[in-house]
Amino acid sequence: MKFTKYFVVLIFLPSLILFAQTKDSENKTNDEKILELERNLKKQQQDLEELKKTMGKSNSDISESEDSENYVSPLKKNGLTGRYNRGMFLDPDQAPFFNKNQKPWLNDWIRVGAFVKPRSENRYNYGFNKQNKSVVSRVVQSAQLFLLFDPSPYFTMKISFQDARLWGGSTAASSGDDRRFTFAGSGNAVTPGTSANIPSNTFVREAWFMLKKLPLGAELQVGRQVIAYGDQRIIGGANWTMNGLSFDGMRLMFNKQHFDIHLFAYKTVSYANAANGLYSAHAPVTYTDPNTLRTSTVNPGTPDQYMVGTYNTIKAKDYFNLELYGVGILNSRTPSYSGAVLTNPALVIPATPDSDLYTNQWSKQQNNLLTGGFRLTNRTSNNKLPSSSPYSGWDWTFESAWQGGETGLKVIENADKNLLYNRILATATGQSSTNYNLNRENQRYTGQLHVAQTGYTFFQKLRIGTQILYSSGDSRRGDGSESTFQTLSMPRFGVIPYWNNVAGLSENIDMKNLISKNVNLSYKTDKFGTFYFNYIVNLKAQTQDAWYAISGLANTGSTVEFYKGQTNFALTSSNRRIYDEIDFTWMYNVNDYVSLWIGGGLMTAGNSIKNQKNAILTYDASTGAISYNTKVILGQEGAASKANMFFVQLNAAF
Repeated sequence: MKFTKYFVVLIFLPSLILFAQTKDSENKTNDEKILELERNLKKQQQDLEELKKTMGKSNSDISESEDSENYVSPLKKNGLTGRYNRGMFLDPDQAPFFNKNQKPWLNDWIRVGAFVKPRSENRYNYGFNKQNKSVVSRVVQSAQLFLLFDPSPYFTMKISFQDARLWGGSTAASSGDDRRFTFAGSGNAVTPGTSANIPSNTFVREAWFMLKKLPLGAELQVGRQVIAYGDQRIIGGANWTMNGLSFDGMRLMFNKQHFDIHLFAYKTVSYANAANGLYSAHAPVTYTDPNTLRTSTVNPGTPDQYMVGTYNTIKAKDYFNLELYGVGILNSRTPSYSGAVLTNPALVIPATPDSDLYTNQWSKQQNNLLTGGFRLTNRTSNNKLPSSSPYSGWDWTFESAWQGGETGLKVIENADKNLLYNRILATATGQSSTNYNLNRENQRYTGQLHVAQTGYTFFQKLRIGTQILYSSGDSRRGDGSESTFQTLSMPRFGVIPYWNNVAGLSENIDMKNLISKNVNLSYKTDKFGTFYFNYIVNLKAQTQDAWYAISGLANTGSTVEFYKGQTNFALTSSNRRIYDEIDFTWMYNVNDYVSLWIGGGLMTAGNSIKNQKNAILTYDASTGAISYNTKVILGQEGAASKANMFFVQLNAAF
């Protein structure tokens, strides 16, 4: 077909042109005729070349050429963007070179990469105990190797392999690996399907593909991925930890000039086992008795959990970004089989579904945590203040979030009314049971979070800033409202690029029942890196609620707590102050590939900790008895006023 087109053009085009010029040429001299013929011939050749270009390729030929033969990834030309380095912890000075480095590109659309992060940590007396002063000293390391494929404007893929380990420790290579008997701390034997503390782990951190240029300019990212939004207080990758986080699912994105709309759905916990020996750590664990051949459930497992939501951004040029989000952590119901199983198989009472209907097991309920909020900031350039900002060196951020949904628990709001129901039940059945509490109600989430942060940078070197964070607590634990703010996918640590450390470099507190006041400054030198200083005061939002560890669990008994339903507590005065913290950090680029971080924090216990640990008298509300703590009197127990931490970290990225 192509040759036919060329033939028609070559035969008829010159003839038509010459015929149209015949009459005019009769009245011209020979020289004029020659010049005109030369001009016409040259024009014919140019027209022929243009026709070859347009007619010699069909639309599919042109599209195929753009996809494969002549396509150069814009990531190679312009550098990687944030979505491609979410799994690494890079400081602001190291990231630009990493993103634009041309050496790792094998060709125009394949990039390899590597990241190694060894970190030495020393933590001293995080519990502020006078006698039992725990000391943790360790070196942890994360190492990544990734492949990025961007062969087409319609398709991108990334795979990241990560090894996270504790120096001096290694898991057994196989069931016959007996290194643990030769080298101390080399690992423990692990039986599949049982829980174990594994110090080292090699796994796939990221494995996703992206479909681009979908209808309406959408992009669809599918697979295991690391996501981070805003200051990562709600959702983030936790890259400062040894393993970090990644999520299995998909994300639909509409990224436009003036707004972004992101919709996502991830499965964070799987209840079911799969075929061919694949299993989930949260699936049921069963045991078969070799004598009776009866199978029973040792651990019922954890229900399926999903994280779904949307994160949207409205962009007002260099003035501000308004981010609106809604996130749901949804747990699906797990059927309960709680029938009695006796030793003799002949006397087995078969279990029935939904037998937990009146036993107040949470599996009967739906545990759905819903979080909605907004973030308003003038840090519109990759979470930094743009150079063209009309605010000069002044940056500010406000964020608020509110929570709703049901916890999955039923609570007794009116105990006297509950006793009346039990008396009626006892009269009708001849027995009384607290399992039949007909007036129980669903407990609901009602937590909230508010953050205000601002700072001013002088001469593009010295920044002085402040931050206040409020996350709600619960003054009446056990009632119909769970008012303690619930952190979602992870605890919080640091905020890049301003390194305001949320609530302290020590990672000794979570963003729950907390008022954290922060004054900070940073100074960026020309040759010796950047220095950071923070002074943080951590207070309870509700004195009756607990001090929560970075894991999100309550440090019950570590601070003064007076809450409804408490049966044993110290006779001492309550206080909001948990502890104060002073942090120093130095970040220095050794070269384009390696950065060095050195830092530490000093903590001083507040009266909420001191009063609890130094209390001499303890009251038992269930018996009315008052007891003396003789160990505190003799000085064997009590509060230590100081705790500290120190770390050294290297970040090598290629």
